[in-house]
Amino acid sequence: MAMFVAIFEAMTHTVNIAALKNSLSELLGKVQAGDSILVCSRNKPVAKIMPLPTRSNRSVCGFDPTVKILGDLEGPAIPVEDWGMLAGSDMVR
Repeated sequence: MAMFVAIFEAMTHTVNIAALKNSLSELLGKVQAGDSILVCSRNKPVAKIMPLPTRSNRSVCGFDPTVKILGDLEGPAIPVEDWGMLAGSDMVR
C-alpha cells in the first residue's frame, strides 16, 4: 500500500504574466499575507513569488546573519611566499 504525505502550505495562486502585470499590487498584498504566487508563461511555470522569512528588526535584503567571516579580510588571500606562482599571470605587474 502506498503512503502519501501531504504538506499544507499557504495558498498558492497561479497567474500568467499578463495577469501578474495587471494586478501586481493586489498579488503582492497576498504574498505579504503569507500566500505565494506561481507565475506562468503560456501556462508553464517560470517563477514563484513567496514571502520572505521574517527576521527581527533587520532588513533581509543584502543581510544574512548566518554568514561568519573566518580569517583576515585585510591581509593577502594567499601567503606571500606563494606570490611567485602568479608571476606568469596578468595579476602581478
